[in-house]
Amino acid sequence: MAPLRIIDSHTHVWPQSMSHAGEGGHAWMTPGMPLAKQHILSDYYRASKQDELRKQDVTFEGVVYVETDVRYDKPNGDLRSWAKGPLDEIRFLRDIVEGKYGERDSHILIGIVAWAPMDQPTNVLEEWLRVAEETAGRETWKRVKGFRFLLQFIQDQEEFERLVWSDHFTKNLQLLGKRGFAFDIGVDQHSGGAWQLQAIATAMEKAHLDVSEAEKVTFVINHLCKPDFIPNGPEFRAWTKATQVMAGWSKTYMKLSGGLSELPEEVLATKDAAAIAKHMKPWVEHVFAVFGPERIMFGSDWPVCNVRGPGEEASWTMWKGIVADLIENQVADLSDADRASVWSEAARRAYKLG
Repeated sequence: MAPLRIIDSHTHVWPQSMSHAGEGGHAWMTPGMPLAKQHILSDYYRASKQDELRKQDVTFEGVVYVETDVRYDKPNGDLRSWAKGPLDEIRFLRDIVEGKYGERDSHILIGIVAWAPMDQPTNVLEEWLRVAEETAGRETWKRVKGFRFLLQFIQDQEEFERLVWSDHFTKNLQLLGKRGFAFDIGVDQHSGGAWQLQAIATAMEKAHLDVSEAEKVTFVINHLCKPDFIPNGPEFRAWTKATQVMAGWSKTYMKLSGGLSELPEEVLATKDAAAIAKHMKPWVEHVFAVFGPERIMFGSDWPVCNVRGPGEEASWTMWKGIVADLIENQVADLSDADRASVWSEAARRAYKLG
């Protein structure tokens, strides 16, 4: 068996200056929560036990940073003013790329999924792309591989559908595709509802309609669409149906990530990677059946995985162990090449990583 190579396709970091709920921070942070403090790549190295990975003949190739839903003002007037928070996020990433956090951090940050105002008219998105590129600088912009606008927090079905089925949302997705960028999809069956999945599946179809294969936007779906992991019920059936529709669109990938945030408490309480993997088997078998291993990628969702996982020093390695058990013991008939796709190659293809 060839040495294992890992790309973590879903990682978040932020400096102390953004570790709060106020202006320039994150509205979703609350005082005292585990995430309301600095999380940078030096913390990630400890959490992911990088020294142990090297001893196990694992080559850790790098991380893909995914935007963290930084606070911004209601879009109005000067973009540099109302979007100051997301622009500061890009400045922080530029500091990493340009070595201000050390050569190791610069080397390990191989891809960036930045925020974009996908809910705004296309001329605003075009301006954002121009200003974001100026803010990032040449080297950091080369590492921007895609964009995300979190949809999961839109809990009103009518509002959600009005946005994702709008002409400007479709045009925005098509603009990203034309420029060679991916779009990360963050929807939530567990807290939002299966209707989120059904609505975004229709939006994906609209974005690809009458577009050449070369210019179709690549979709990267986060966290298995955040299912509730309760087997055999109507929600499971709705999830399987919606994800099967999503898998039908070309250039669409699924992240094997985020499970620790959604699994039932009694399952997590076992603290047993094999037992947790066995519980997840129906969902994971389904995504392998409809997407195929060539379109499924490993992502840790660090440090969010720490919130319901076994802690800052154990959650990353537990999730890696769960994924390993899933693709080695739970999903049948996977080849070494299939497993390599999950650990690194699907992310490399989806995000056009070097």
